[in-house]
Amino acid sequence: MTYARPNFICIGPKRSATTWLADQLKFHRDIWLTPIQELSYLSGGFPDHYGKPYMAMRWTGREIAKRVIRNKGPGIIADRAFLRTAGSLANPTFDLAGYRTLFAPAGHRVSGDISPMYASMTAPEIARALPVLTDARVFLLARDPVQRFWSELSMHARKGTFGTVDYAAMPVVRAFFDDPARQRQHLLSDIVDRWRSGIGTDRLGVLFFDDIVRDPETALRTIVGMIGADWSKRLPGLAPSRNRKQGRVALDPHPDVRRAVRDWFGDELDRCAALFGTHGTIWRDRPPA
Repeated sequence: MTYARPNFICIGPKRSATTWLADQLKFHRDIWLTPIQELSYLSGGFPDHYGKPYMAMRWTGREIAKRVIRNKGPGIIADRAFLRTAGSLANPTFDLAGYRTLFAPAGHRVSGDISPMYASMTAPEIARALPVLTDARVFLLARDPVQRFWSELSMHARKGTFGTVDYAAMPVVRAFFDDPARQRQHLLSDIVDRWRSGIGTDRLGVLFFDDIVRDPETALRTIVGMIGADWSKRLPGLAPSRNRKQGRVALDPHPDVRRAVRDWFGDELDRCAALFGTHGTIWRDRPPA
């Protein structure tokens, strides 16, 4: 069988189970994922990757274990081939042929790109990437925009991204919501509109975070089949319900702040209800708990 490269592209957005998906897909003999988990090449290229530690082979116990799981064996040849190509792409030139070559080490296996930042791609960026996108199965992991907003802000609080501020305080929450660079992740309906306009209304698949939480095995089986892999080749060792980011401490903002955020997303939740039917209606009708 001849595979187009990449076979699939998952466009996120952030905090919508993309890490869970990448972890799960590595446990399939039929699937190979790249050593850099979030390539984000189609949205910004690789200039920022130049000289970073992950652009070279690393030999710590953790890195070796990750390599063995990803490659279903030592994988030195596959990883070195990927890193050679990645190094050649770490420049300002946008090279779609080079991007395709990143997935060559997959051989006959299914391979793809799971990059949450693709949800933020502009219409011109999607148009620029179209020669690759037409050959790949493109899908979105859709999450309640309010819940996703709080999850992302909680992540930044854990990392201290904005310094020693009160991440649950109204001014910080409002600034995070209003940040123009983040608006393209906040507004799920806009993500769907941009991508459907760019690749065609019928070509964007949508899977729901709520379904993953409720029945992770069924959701995973759906994704594995959708990208053209064989479920029977799944390896033991990681339950579909396993999510290494689950259970992390979240922000606990004042109820007034939660209600304000819910109000800011009011129009977006109405659009999601119209766009996604039952799932969107549930999001719209959830109280600001």
